[in-house]
Amino acid sequence: MKYCTKNSTLIISGEFEGLSTGINGGRGYVKSIFNHEVNNGFEFKDPVQYLDNVAEYNEVYKPYFGLLTAVEMENLCIKTDDNLTTFVTAGITHPSVYRLDGYYPGTINIILVVDAELSEGAMAGAIITATEAKGLALMKMGYDFLGTTTDAVVVAYQKQNKNSSPYIEYAGSYTDFGKKITDTVVKGVKEGIKKTHPESASY
Repeated sequence: MKYCTKNSTLIISGEFEGLSTGINGGRGYVKSIFNHEVNNGFEFKDPVQYLDNVAEYNEVYKPYFGLLTAVEMENLCIKTDDNLTTFVTAGITHPSVYRLDGYYPGTINIILVVDAELSEGAMAGAIITATEAKGLALMKMGYDFLGTTTDAVVVAYQKQNKNSSPYIEYAGSYTDFGKKITDTVVKGVKEGIKKTHPESASY
C-alpha cells in the first residue's frame, strides 16, 4: 500500500479487495481508494460523475472507491496498529452543534486498510465494528448522536500470496482484530473532531 495527499485528496494505491458504503460503493476489487475534500455547501447532481472527474484529474488508478468530505485534508488523522492502518476525516453537522457564527463541515469518513486476508464476513464485520467505534467516540466526547447523514466506511485488504498472508475470519469488537479497529477509530475520530472543531477540544 502507498498513500499520499495531493490536490485536497487522500489517495491510497495498491491491489485491494474491499467493501465500501460510499457513493460508488459495494464489494469488489479496486486499485485505489480516495477521500476528496469539497467546498462547504457542495452540491453536484451526479456525484458518481464528480468522483470520476476527481479520479481523472488526480490520475487515480481504476477501479476505485471514492469518498467526499467537507473536512480539510490537513485535518486527516492516520492511526496504525500492527497490520491495520486507519484513515479518518471527521466533521459533525447536527442541530446540537450548529453555531450562528459559522458553518460546521459534516461527514465522518473512515478507511480501514488491512495487511492481511479478510473473510467476507470479516469485511462486513469490520464496517459494523468501525461504525460502533465511531459512535463510541462521539459519546465519549459528550455528543448525543452517533454520526452524520453522509458518513461512510471503506474496509480493504491488500491482495497477497495467501500462503504468506495472515487470515482473519472475524472482526467483531471483542476479537483481537476488532479491538484494533475500535482503538484506532476511536482515537482517529476524537482527534479529527478536535482538529475540525476546535471548540470541542475540552471533551
